[in-house]
Amino acid sequence: MDRRKFIGSSIAVTGAALLSAQKIRGDAVEKFKIEYIRDQIPAFDIPPYSGIRYEDRVPDTLDIAERARLGVHCLTANTDPRADHEIYWTVHFDQNPPVMVHDFGDWCQNVEGMLESLPLLRMASGSDEGSHVDRVWMQALLKSIGPDGLIYVPLNGTPWARLGSGLGGPLWRPDGTTTDIGNKSVSQVTHPTLWPRAMAAMAIYHIRDGNPMWKQAIEQVIQGMSTLISNQDDYGFFPPGGYEPNMKFLSEATGTPLQMMPTGVLALDGNSRVIQGLAQYYQLTGYEPARVLATQMTNFVRFHADAFDVQGRFRFSAYEKRIAEAAIGYCRAHGGNPTVQEIRDQTLGGHFHSHTIGLLSILEFAGVINDKELLEWCKSSYEWAKTQSSSLVGFFPELISPEYPSCETCEVADMIGIAVKLTLAGAGDYWDDLDRWVRNHFAESQLTDGAWISSFSETFPTKTVAFYETADGVATRNLGGFAGWSSGNEWCLAHGIMHCCTGNATRAIYYVWEDILQVRGDQLQLNLLLNRASAGADVYSFIPYEGRVRIKIKRPFGKVLIRVPEWIESGTTSVAGKINAEPRPLQWEGRYVNIGSAKVGDIVDLSFPIATRTVTETLGTVRYTFEVRGNTVVSVDPRGKYGAIYERAYYKASEVPWRTVQRFVPDREISW
Repeated sequence: MDRRKFIGSSIAVTGAALLSAQKIRGDAVEKFKIEYIRDQIPAFDIPPYSGIRYEDRVPDTLDIAERARLGVHCLTANTDPRADHEIYWTVHFDQNPPVMVHDFGDWCQNVEGMLESLPLLRMASGSDEGSHVDRVWMQALLKSIGPDGLIYVPLNGTPWARLGSGLGGPLWRPDGTTTDIGNKSVSQVTHPTLWPRAMAAMAIYHIRDGNPMWKQAIEQVIQGMSTLISNQDDYGFFPPGGYEPNMKFLSEATGTPLQMMPTGVLALDGNSRVIQGLAQYYQLTGYEPARVLATQMTNFVRFHADAFDVQGRFRFSAYEKRIAEAAIGYCRAHGGNPTVQEIRDQTLGGHFHSHTIGLLSILEFAGVINDKELLEWCKSSYEWAKTQSSSLVGFFPELISPEYPSCETCEVADMIGIAVKLTLAGAGDYWDDLDRWVRNHFAESQLTDGAWISSFSETFPTKTVAFYETADGVATRNLGGFAGWSSGNEWCLAHGIMHCCTGNATRAIYYVWEDILQVRGDQLQLNLLLNRASAGADVYSFIPYEGRVRIKIKRPFGKVLIRVPEWIESGTTSVAGKINAEPRPLQWEGRYVNIGSAKVGDIVDLSFPIATRTVTETLGTVRYTFEVRGNTVVSVDPRGKYGAIYERAYYKASEVPWRTVQRFVPDREISW
């Protein structure tokens, strides 16, 4: 499909999705009476996302602000107004009709950061679509904070709340015994994965409105954590499983918490994620208990959890054998033929996202406390992770095992976040990794055109829509979401969407948008040659049609630095700079060229060669041939059949097309 036609059609489809969502949330809809752990919550306001809006003509190339706007659409349209806009955790395109599905996994709304991503995307895009959802989500979050300060999932009030369980262990009770969420006497459950991204969301709201209530709520969460952590000298951990209010770990049957120390994925999912929320809050406030807990948990994950080796390579724990066994049939269905023993014989590997979200969390803390040794360990881990699949396009397998055919977008999003934070911390220079991955598998993993979904769905037998599902506007309501099982040429190798991918990828959108350019004093530094509007300058990227970037200067700068693409050799004379169409001499500073000073109204142009090459890589069991222009894949062979990706023949033109857009520059950007 021609990209310019897509832009118009996606706007029209989004409009249709809004009509569908409005029908669903009509006044006649009866709402569920969700039994939160508390009813009364503090008052709060959500300040408007104010800024400057203006019409502009921009090159029709990758636009991160547009991707942020689509992300807002998915985050707010894929919700159920009957249940306080709870998300539908999974989306099945491999079903006729396609459906969105509710179950216990809807708690991913907190776990994978949708509450955190939504305000970030609004700052990047200026979108106010579905703005009523923000308040409902934050009200629900505050109602979920128990007397002990921890955040609980209510199990009574919706008919799907007990379907499935992602606790990764037993449910601990006040008497020290265990049960599961199927036990009707259990009404509330918490888990460590619920806490960090909720803390992050509240921190963002506090930065925006200054309401001390958010700080108080976060510190209550941290205090609640401190009462649960099993302290073991210089490290600490949370035993696996979920927790009822006032639960105890100790009993004659279970022994001591140390005997229940989790390893591998259980240790990562129930412990490492918490580190990032603590690090973010410590950076914001200097709250010492946050630093103490983050230190204990970092030591646990690095040295005691059997999750990483001394070099930071991912360990394949015994627990992950179960994941490997479940993956065998999936691999075989897509051309592979591994055995459980072949997978288990790998001493390194495991679930990619569980490791990278843990690595990102530790890296956040390392950067906050400026721990050089810890930063180097994070760098070593990242460098190894890059070798586990395609560092060219940014395809990283859900499970590091032989012949695994698909990628969760979670992995790509994590690797983008790690690359950003390592670079900003001065531990490496990974802008080129970001440029490749953002332009390719990350961008292609966002659902921007749902026209193929109905034809894909119709290849499956008709199935009755269950009480916990909806078939209403599935394709349109999920525009802007991210793929859960993509291959090297297909958006949907299996199922469709796990919205953990949407939560993590939408945050990664903000990471990229924020750091496309940086202003330090009177210096403008352009790190990624992507379209971007800002208070200091507007960027117009001609890539991959032409090797060219244009900058409209909106405030005076004594120095303008532009990073040259990785295919250009430093110091070459083939790079040319102009200001207001007049040649300007360039000075090379590493991978950047210094074009000198610029005043308000100046138009800076940088041009350089761009060429097309062919690269072959094996992803899963398939040998793909990628046609790459600059860093952008413009075609893939073999081509996909349903939801084909890299259908980018339009990028082969030598002259960039233009389009008219509404640009937004927020009054305030949050450093995140």
